[in-house]
Amino acid sequence: NWGKGPEYNPVNDSIEIKNLNGGYITASLKIESKNGMIFFPFTRVQQYKGGKKHELDARRYVVKEIEAGLEWQLNSNFEFTASYVISKRRFESSNLKSNLQSGNLLRLQAQINF
Repeated sequence: NWGKGPEYNPVNDSIEIKNLNGGYITASLKIESKNGMIFFPFTRVQQYKGGKKHELDARRYVVKEIEAGLEWQLNSNFEFTASYVISKRRFESSNLKSNLQSGNLLRLQAQINF
């Protein structure tokens, strides 16, 4: 994603047309075991810098994330996914001039199909 769009400028306390760019890439692999279980290891890297026109004050964002995980299909009726995310996000608007948020997240999900 690249182009131009509205973006909050904290220096001038105004919304200006500025460059934006970003995107993500995902890689995954399917591994089938002899006993019928299927594994999908995956990773995703994401980056974005620019405004978001649909948000209050066209907030200015800088996002950097990496995620790695594994989906395990025990059989056709049960799946389990675990993923770990390392994230660093900053957004700025007229209410929050500099809002840096960073952290890590572990996500666990079980799914039953019927």
